[in-house]
Amino acid sequence: MTATPPEAGRRTPRNIAALYGVQLATYLLPLLTVPFLARTLGPQAWGALAIAQAFAGVVCLLVDYGFDLSATREVARAQDQPGRRAELLSGVLGARLLMTLGVAGLTLLAQATVPALHQPLLLWAAVAWGAAQAFSLLWYFQGLERLTRVASLDIAAKVAVTAGILLLIRRPADAWLVPALTAGATLLANAYALHLAHRDTPFLRPTWRRSWGTLRLGWPLFLFRGSAAFYSTASAFLLGLFVPASLVGAYAGAERIVRAVQGLLTPLNRALYPRFAQAAEAGPAPLQALLPRGLWLMGGVGALMSAGTWLTAPLLVALLLGPGFEAAVPVLRALAPLPLVIGVNMVFGLFWLVPLGHDRAFNLTVAGGALLNAALIVALVPGGGPLGMAEAVLLTELLVGAALYLQHRQTLRPAAAGRPAKA
Repeated sequence: MTATPPEAGRRTPRNIAALYGVQLATYLLPLLTVPFLARTLGPQAWGALAIAQAFAGVVCLLVDYGFDLSATREVARAQDQPGRRAELLSGVLGARLLMTLGVAGLTLLAQATVPALHQPLLLWAAVAWGAAQAFSLLWYFQGLERLTRVASLDIAAKVAVTAGILLLIRRPADAWLVPALTAGATLLANAYALHLAHRDTPFLRPTWRRSWGTLRLGWPLFLFRGSAAFYSTASAFLLGLFVPASLVGAYAGAERIVRAVQGLLTPLNRALYPRFAQAAEAGPAPLQALLPRGLWLMGGVGALMSAGTWLTAPLLVALLLGPGFEAAVPVLRALAPLPLVIGVNMVFGLFWLVPLGHDRAFNLTVAGGALLNAALIVALVPGGGPLGMAEAVLLTELLVGAALYLQHRQTLRPAAAGRPAKA
């Protein structure tokens, strides 16, 4: 395995620190807003907001198109090639503009056909937020392993949104302001990040050819993102098809807490992923040597988070959600193992299969998880409500993890025998 350059070795701790700053702003600042919103909006409006935000999460995943994995991988490989980086930046921006047009049509259809989305102001504010989040340039700076400045920008935007929520929202009818404020601050941060990106990368106007080529590049990992969204980001939206908004509020509150805890794994994932992508250039052996470190970090941190969430579930619900959300306690405990399970899943999926180019195997595994989750939702949610949805999400993640581990073992065998592994 090639030696790690000293500057690259110094960048990794700085990038982890920067990403943890973003993640703390993303998930700890809501510790101020979640109790405030849960009490100000009440279970009904909180549930409606959760459904709209879940739909916006799907919008974000569609517009993002998996570029936070596929394009980050390409930028990491082209750190010393400004021309290639310019083509990637132009192509990703153009592709996301095309996806945004498609998402607008999807939103019109959903507004007309899904009763839970019959609040146009809330729905379109949430969609604007989802699209703005998808246009983040964090993927580009992550691939360059230069995250400090853009992370500070992201943190500043989130602080501004938190202040706006606390100052402006006073009644249930103000729920639409939550995604609207977030969309505005995110768009401003994205515009400045684009300016920073073009300081050392030539500007290329998005063209149809580049946009289409980038869509083709990201297609395999877009399938992964879409499949994963079915049983993660979209769960509150799917639950809203079966139960009243007040019950969705109980599930969404518990899910928001556990996803905030789980989100603390994201900085480790994002900081380590470029290093694993670079190691994979030399083949499976150097990557396999790094894998135990990834397992110890992601699995160990995830285990601590899961145990802490299960033990403190009643306290967390009482402090963060307040009266009227008692039903969220058993849901939170059912979801508590997610940080551990997802941390391990990231290692075998994002640190092994994706860097080695086994996108097809990765996608088939996750897509199979989406189909399994659909069956589990039909079986568990009508009778179990929010708790049934939590059980469906956890069972899906466990089975996806088992399948990813088997894929890891299968791809490792040809490499150990001296033959190239099949993608």
